[in-house]
Amino acid sequence: MKRTLVAALVGLSLGANAAGWDDLRISGFGSVGIGQSDNAVGYAGYTDEKLDWEQETLAGLQFDFRINDRAKFVTQVVANSRYDYEPKIEMAYASYAFDSFTARAGKLRLPLFFYSDYTDVGYAYPMIRPSQELYENLVLKGYTGADLLIPVDFENSTLLFQPVVGIAQIDEDDSELGEVKLDNMYGLSAQWVYNDFMLRGSYFAAEANPTNSVYNGTSTDMIAGKDGQFISIGAQYDNGDFLANVEAADVQLDGEFYDYRSVNGLLGYRVGNFTPYVAAGWVETTDDEERSGLSALVMNYERLSYSVGSRWDFAKNMALKLDVTYVDYKGTSGGFASNLELMDMGGSIMPTGNFNEDSSLVYSARLDFVF
Repeated sequence: MKRTLVAALVGLSLGANAAGWDDLRISGFGSVGIGQSDNAVGYAGYTDEKLDWEQETLAGLQFDFRINDRAKFVTQVVANSRYDYEPKIEMAYASYAFDSFTARAGKLRLPLFFYSDYTDVGYAYPMIRPSQELYENLVLKGYTGADLLIPVDFENSTLLFQPVVGIAQIDEDDSELGEVKLDNMYGLSAQWVYNDFMLRGSYFAAEANPTNSVYNGTSTDMIAGKDGQFISIGAQYDNGDFLANVEAADVQLDGEFYDYRSVNGLLGYRVGNFTPYVAAGWVETTDDEERSGLSALVMNYERLSYSVGSRWDFAKNMALKLDVTYVDYKGTSGGFASNLELMDMGGSIMPTGNFNEDSSLVYSARLDFVF
């Protein structure tokens, strides 16, 4: 059934084409990435085993169907190498433009960060990937529900409010505790644009409910029925040549599961078709006193990353990116269970309390394109 998903959408688009191309817009995007780390920790998904093509390679199609002058339906399908190229519907929503706001309902992207609406579209951002400390640490990307887009225009600036309500789900592929549903989710995102400056902030709350009480031998009681909240703030300056971006987030969940804070900053400068950049990211758990023993080893961590890279727009709608990232785990696991040193204790594998690596160095390249 999943194999026929894209074919069905294309067939639908051909049917719409018979009525006129003015009612349909088809666009697409893709990335081909390659990389390797100097050890087996797995930062950004890369290890030292081989040159890996299966972390950041993907392709997507988006279908925008215009229903009438005010309404449209949008569907986006993405096949990602990280999930064995199994096509997934990342967006499927209807929208209606009223005189002073737009209402949307269906499956939508959750507006957590600057690049949340297009994290899969690598061509849309200057770096090789959004910050691991911010974006990848929070694996939730979308939700099912409704939102409003409410612009407020001033003389020289625009303020956009986006209230959100619905439910969300963290897939098993992205979670150490299996599939987790986020019920009773609500929140608000706001963004203010003034000339070359942009400020944004968001707040979201939800209740975590794992699908299974035990996953891979681990009890999920630590998050079952627990309330969580997410707060982020960010600022960006982009005058066409110079780019500066900073974002920060605070995530809290009731109970034993860890809370954390993270921040990332990037500086870039466009020189012709090249955009070299430097970036730094940091994440640290903030409730370490709530855990001890094995839980503390696994869940109490800190991580600091430094990146140097460049984007080269060598052809229309195509960009090649190169990046080198150094990661300091600050004497902790860095948030990776794979970094725990293990030993055989009479047939039982137990952590020693030490860590395999103090740091990682990741080399990666990626080709991004849109059509």
